[in-house]
Amino acid sequence: MECETLLHGACMRYALTLIASSLIVGCTSVTSESLSEAEVNAIEDRIQAHHPDLSYSQQRAVTELVVRALDNMVFVEGGTFMMGEFGVPCEPGSEELCHADIWPDNDDLHEVTLDDFYLSRYETTLGDFDLYRAVMGKAPYAPELRSREDRQHLFEPNLPAWTKEWQEVKDYCLWVGELASKAVDLPTEAQWEYAARNRGENALYATNNGQWIRGVNSPGDDGVLKTLPVDSYPPNPLGIHHLTSNSAEWINDWYSKTYYQESPGMNPQGPDAGETKVIRSGGFRTSDSANTTILRDNIPPSASSYIQDQGFRCAVH
Repeated sequence: MECETLLHGACMRYALTLIASSLIVGCTSVTSESLSEAEVNAIEDRIQAHHPDLSYSQQRAVTELVVRALDNMVFVEGGTFMMGEFGVPCEPGSEELCHADIWPDNDDLHEVTLDDFYLSRYETTLGDFDLYRAVMGKAPYAPELRSREDRQHLFEPNLPAWTKEWQEVKDYCLWVGELASKAVDLPTEAQWEYAARNRGENALYATNNGQWIRGVNSPGDDGVLKTLPVDSYPPNPLGIHHLTSNSAEWINDWYSKTYYQESPGMNPQGPDAGETKVIRSGGFRTSDSANTTILRDNIPPSASSYIQDQGFRCAVH
């Protein structure tokens, strides 16, 4: 009888331990708007396998980052559109078309067909990019500014990420994809423009109404030029924020002045090589006339220093 009592007590303690453990797991598990519990658990397992030396709190933070990245992906149905300079009426009501954009590199209008893809609702935040760099053993950018009390407003976690190298932002997207077991990468130039133009419409600005109205759907009405939180203004009709202004964005493609003349019609990926990378969207310093959906710019893949208004967003191909 005494053995049975001891055994019963041990079983009860074991059962209570299991219940407590399950309650702890239930309270601390990461929830998702788009993923099942099994999918979230698989992400947690991959994070533990890839980053076994991280603390529990760090692994949880990374899990939240990956889940958030997937929850923020907006489905973009593929289709065919005319990419590049589509022209606008020279005068209100006029049938004569003039250039919609000031840059000549996008003048070669050409037909492009894209498969379905997903594009992030938001630009990658400084908080998420800082976490990635920390996981990779790298210090955050601009440490000399972060230590100053009068510069703390530049480093709010919901601002667009500060970046320096194209390869690093591409690696960030690939890292998210590896942990998520998804084909995450930087968007192609064609994908970015197609989404900014609401699946290829002749929309000059990627705002909620296709117009550029400072303080209503774009920053700068107070005369202060700075990056703003990634959800500051209304999204375009697809539900994607700040594809116009705030932070300029790295794109996957190499840049070529003549690429629009040579581009394949199906899922173009950009030139095979080059000296600079395509940049899309005007940063907060860009004038209104340059913040268009067809704007093309380019910079070397490795900048001389970190850039406050050079951010990025990821896509799922």
